[in-house]
Amino acid sequence: MEVYNEEIPPVWTEESLEKDLSTFGEFAAYFTGANLLMEYVISNAMVARSFTSYLATIYGVSDSNSWRIEAQCLSPGYNMLDLPAVALIAVLTMCISYSTKVSCRVNLVITTFHMALMGFVVAIGFAKGSISNLTHPDGFAPFGTKGVWNGAALVYFSYIGYDAVSTMAEEVHLPSKAMPRGIAGSLVFVTCLYCLMAASLVLLLPYTQINMMAPFATALCEKTGWKWASVVVRIGACIGIVSSLLVAMLGQARYFCVIARAHLLPSWFARIHPRTKTPLNASIVLGACTSIVALFTDMHILLDLIAIGTVFVFYMVANALIFKRHVRRGETSPWPTLGFLLSISCIAIGVTTYWQTGEGNATTLALGLTIGIFLSLVFKALFPMVSYPRKGMACPLYAYLGGLLYLPQHLPHGLDLNRGFCKVCHLVVFGCDFLPCLQLTLFP
Repeated sequence: MEVYNEEIPPVWTEESLEKDLSTFGEFAAYFTGANLLMEYVISNAMVARSFTSYLATIYGVSDSNSWRIEAQCLSPGYNMLDLPAVALIAVLTMCISYSTKVSCRVNLVITTFHMALMGFVVAIGFAKGSISNLTHPDGFAPFGTKGVWNGAALVYFSYIGYDAVSTMAEEVHLPSKAMPRGIAGSLVFVTCLYCLMAASLVLLLPYTQINMMAPFATALCEKTGWKWASVVVRIGACIGIVSSLLVAMLGQARYFCVIARAHLLPSWFARIHPRTKTPLNASIVLGACTSIVALFTDMHILLDLIAIGTVFVFYMVANALIFKRHVRRGETSPWPTLGFLLSISCIAIGVTTYWQTGEGNATTLALGLTIGIFLSLVFKALFPMVSYPRKGMACPLYAYLGGLLYLPQHLPHGLDLNRGFCKVCHLVVFGCDFLPCLQLTLFP
């Protein structure tokens, strides 16, 4: 039975699965795909549970757990049952199963309203706020450069999901040009909007007075006295959550579908419903998995787990890229390249471990990056590339910038080991990832 159709083309553009399948074999590809799906399921569950928290604030309820049911028989962290989150996931699953076009139109309407609301908040913040809040009470950047880096690392969660755009690559005109421009343009736009929203919030209230549960709604109410504006902002936050969750669930079903098409999962998951023209089986199964995770698991546990899948996929793709450029099966030995990748990983883990003990500083970070770059140059000189990238869009040095943001993140003592492992993965990823950037920059 033919499972391909107009809405989901037979050829997929997901690089991570493609590179790992052709480079490291089916097991690595399967493991990479599983981590990719884990990232989406966990992040979607966390977003769905945050919807309940924001929904409670609309009705003036400060304790979001009052909308959840406590199960005494379950362990702490898994005993607050979130039925509103499950209901939201069920509704969105039905929406994406019904039609891709309808889902995109719904998302367009929601996004338009959300953008207008954010523009309203930014305008009020700059009009009613005070610039003195930027330096009071503890001066500008009270936590120093390290605090800025730590904050940038936390913002990482906000950028999960942009890769979902790639699942629609073959449904646009000239994807080789449209997709890079669209993804890069949206990243720049969202980053600017994020900075404007943060600036408007601090202009309205000093950072020490910000309510973490509902920051913008509380700031508008206290500064302007407009209770209606506070309610509108809370509603807008809920709508924004629905929009982001809809796009993520749309992408995760297509990831699941392509993994099944690669014969890493039963082909039943790749079947397309003849009437709706959507991956119905994949959508329902992943919707059920996301609902189960969102029903039981607290947000702080999900936050500790959410980055593991993402950084592992980045790590595997970076390694596969280097391996493919320096190894040609039957012609060159793979061991020098594997040894180089292992060395970079060990350096990354060592620097991260030293940093996590609290003894690391900027000198430690600079030393680790210097050794990594030196090893990259030596490896490049002794083992030249046997295949070269195609001409096209490139972003030299992007991994160095990423490393400066993520590597110096300092975690408070007593945090879950999972988060510490994510930190190790972050450094490994960027440690392995800066080599191809160095090659593109110094040896085009």
